[in-house]
Amino acid sequence: MALSDFLKGKIKKDGGAATTLTSINIRLGGDIHSLPGRDVDKTFIVNIPFKNKMGSGLLPDNLKGPDVTINSITIDRPFELLEVSPELPCNVPFMSEEKFTLRIKAPEGSYNGPLLVRFDTGNKDSIDIKMSRIILTHGTKSVELESGATSMNVKKGQVFRRDIQLYKILSFDQKINSIEVSKPFGFVLSEPNVPLVVDKKDSYVMNIFIKCPDFSYAGELEIKFK
Repeated sequence: MALSDFLKGKIKKDGGAATTLTSINIRLGGDIHSLPGRDVDKTFIVNIPFKNKMGSGLLPDNLKGPDVTINSITIDRPFELLEVSPELPCNVPFMSEEKFTLRIKAPEGSYNGPLLVRFDTGNKDSIDIKMSRIILTHGTKSVELESGATSMNVKKGQVFRRDIQLYKILSFDQKINSIEVSKPFGFVLSEPNVPLVVDKKDSYVMNIFIKCPDFSYAGELEIKFK
């Protein structure tokens, strides 16, 4: 039977042992996303919406996040994956959405528990960045940013933007000659450019563009104002 027939509701119930999915868990890289569980027939359909928003919200307007290619989809036993639509590999451009439809065979015996679906991107050009915190320093002064912890999936060497309220670390009329960031990151540029004097009395927000390393990283990021 063609997959389209199943999507049109032409599945016939087979009877037999009952299968209850307590949840449908989707693993992508190191992250797990969950869909609600339900009772299913011996052969059933799972629709999984996937939106590629890797790195969104942290990138400058002139840079795009990476495309994501879903190379394969697998499910854990005791289930059997019978068919996937659309055909794989499937490329999902940045900020685009694709719905994956899986036709699955339930186990022969009774089952009550989760269903685990694994998405394999196999993207060798992308890395995972997990910043535990972001620290600003100027001379002997050090300040940790609130909500500095950040996780993102980006291309190797990709540039991202971080907006900094300078009054968190500097005072009115202080001068910045240069900016450095801790390894393995690299400072690209700032808007406004340095050197500059903090000459706004109410608020002074600086956009700092930072280059990611060519490998996955977990740890802190330090931004040094000199």
